[in-house]
Amino acid sequence: MPELFAGLKVEEGTDLIICYDYREISFEEDLNRYDEIHMVAWSMGARMAELAVGGKWTFATATAVNGTPLPIDDAYGIPVDIFRGTLENLTAENLIRFNRRMCGSREALARYMETQPRALEDVRQELQHIYDMCHAIPETDAGMQAPHATAIHWTRAVIGTDDRIFLSANQRNYWSGRCPITEIVSPHYPFHLWKQWNEL
Repeated sequence: MPELFAGLKVEEGTDLIICYDYREISFEEDLNRYDEIHMVAWSMGARMAELAVGGKWTFATATAVNGTPLPIDDAYGIPVDIFRGTLENLTAENLIRFNRRMCGSREALARYMETQPRALEDVRQELQHIYDMCHAIPETDAGMQAPHATAIHWTRAVIGTDDRIFLSANQRNYWSGRCPITEIVSPHYPFHLWKQWNEL
């Protein structure tokens, strides 16, 4: 939801596009008029960005924050059984528990909960769609034996060492040797740490 990023300022003369709600993957915006395009993808957004805009444009920088292009994967993402269990047992109470783990502290959770909550059924549909799309990744692209070929040239990965959703060890497994890694002390949702987009 765009409200989650309202605290990040945009430099003058810069346009900001925020993509969210992955129940449908489409991006119709024409970015050819821009001299430079910088992309920041959070969590599942790393995979969704590859599906929506990978190969369409060259990015001056492409930063993945607490995510990988293999987001549902035992070695490189959220373990398959954990993601499936979250999807199959999604209730309003379990979603609150998830948000608590994602935010890491009561203060961060309180800020997060100030945004308009999404309907539970919308969240369920989105998780199912993400699972279906990631499940469709060819097996030759997944696992330690065959590195995943990305559609985007990623220039940096930011890994939160206290991420309890997208394990930092799995993020390191994926990004090591692919692009520079910056580690920060943060939970899965880290955007309160920055004041403006150009820090990313």
